[in-house]
Amino acid sequence: MFDKIKKYFSLFFSGIFWFQLKQIIALFFTDNLWGIKNLGGRGKGVVVRPSAKLAYSHNIFLGDNVHIQRDCYVWAGKNSTITIGANTMLSPGVFIISDNHSVKKNQLIRLQEGAEKDIVIGEDVWLGAYAIILPGVHIGDGAVIGAGAIVTRDVEPYAIVAGNPARKISERS
Repeated sequence: MFDKIKKYFSLFFSGIFWFQLKQIIALFFTDNLWGIKNLGGRGKGVVVRPSAKLAYSHNIFLGDNVHIQRDCYVWAGKNSTITIGANTMLSPGVFIISDNHSVKKNQLIRLQEGAEKDIVIGEDVWLGAYAIILPGVHIGDGAVIGAGAIVTRDVEPYAIVAGNPARKISERS
């Protein structure tokens, strides 16, 4: 028992602990609080959980009553936007990104310019846990995106999609 207490006590005084704590606090302020304060547009009743992260938030637009749960990442690009309609819910771990690397053959990937495309998510949409929405996707009103789905193309209104890549499996009735 004493050895276990000693182990945890020594972690508390290690440089790694304090470095990680500093990183967590910095990310919270820059990617969460700063992101929420600098949204391109925010409707009434918006909820963004503390562990959610918003990048290039001046290019993110949220409608009324949008809920972004814990560990979500909403990443707009420098020149692209993400618009999320009213009454839309993002379950934990959702990843939305409107910016990506190009994949030209004769140039290092890390040196290539981004390939940005706007993302539009309609009203009354539910994105299941750990769904991924890629650049250029438009999701129609009332759609449901299944947990773990990777959405690579547009989703029609009231469709229920799932899988990798996401495919229509049903419709809301």
